[in-house]
Amino acid sequence: MANDLIVPQNNVRALPRWRYLIDIVVLVAVTFLLDAVLGAFVQVPLDLEKGFVLDAIVKVLLVGVGCGLVWLRGERLADIGLKRPESWTRTLIIGVGLAAIVFVAMYLSEKAGFRRDLSKFKPVEGNLELAVLSVFYALIGAGFYEEFTFRGFLMQGLAMLFGGSRGAWIGACLLQGALFGLAHTYQNPLGIAITGTLGILMGLLVLACGRNLWAVIIGHGLFDASRFVLFYFQGPPTG
Repeated sequence: MANDLIVPQNNVRALPRWRYLIDIVVLVAVTFLLDAVLGAFVQVPLDLEKGFVLDAIVKVLLVGVGCGLVWLRGERLADIGLKRPESWTRTLIIGVGLAAIVFVAMYLSEKAGFRRDLSKFKPVEGNLELAVLSVFYALIGAGFYEEFTFRGFLMQGLAMLFGGSRGAWIGACLLQGALFGLAHTYQNPLGIAITGTLGILMGLLVLACGRNLWAVIIGHGLFDASRFVLFYFQGPPTG
């Protein structure tokens, strides 16, 4: 029976495993609900600029919901990885290095013919105003929201649901990476595989950094932002 109770880090409250499952289901349900509401009141198709703005607003709301769920179960945001790193300088170096390595790897693989379908971002090419908006969107929608949701809220919730052991964290890392890949189905099957693999690798980096999200938040945001800069000059690759 004791194995069904999890004591979060720096927290005296014991939580049943199912509480984490409920919170995950709630966040997923709210995500689909907001998408449905948006679809009911917003005429589609949207141009990319309006799409970025609305999507950023929705993602900020979802981060707020996630934070609320964490606080309601008596935990802190530090428990899902939003905690001060031991060294901001080291964290920044890791984040910048991550962005640079992934950028070069993606660029070379695309030149070799391994291309995700990113044609939805074609309007960014040659459009300075949209490119600047895209960079800000990348920092919020990719850098912060996706890391908060997948490597933070979801990975911690799954790990606690699985028992909180080292094996549970590894299993949670693999599962969130797979779900991260599926969240990018618009990129074609290769895109799903690439983003899923990157999701797992970033999850492992979070674990290696003491379950701290800031290095991947920085790295992910800078990578996506740099890609939009590239798209401005030469357009995105198509699958």
